[in-house]
Amino acid sequence: MTEEYVSNSDYRILTMELLGEILHFSKSGRLIVRVENNGSQVKSGLMVLDNKEKRIGKIAELIGSVNSPYASIIPFVQAKSKMAGLKVYFTVMGKKDFFSKSKNKKKIKNNKK
Repeated sequence: MTEEYVSNSDYRILTMELLGEILHFSKSGRLIVRVENNGSQVKSGLMVLDNKEKRIGKIAELIGSVNSPYASIIPFVQAKSKMAGLKVYFTVMGKKDFFSKSKNKKKIKNNKK
């Protein structure tokens, strides 16, 4: 999904791809997800969503081997114990007005010259 708006937010989804399946809720309070595919685009700080685009949490770190990594997610939701087996997606999010502001700055710079 691209260029979709997240409801009740100042952010929009730029890309949304399958991260993996939630394995369990750790003792440290994080959700552990086995990263599917190659995971080359997955990195710390990315937002994690469910299939209904509800924000589940944020990737804190990648753990395990490079060939089969796991993501440790800081959860935003309360019902963590009921989430095992849920497919989750990672996304890069940006401010809705980010692109328009950057274009305006370029126009202002061009006018100053």
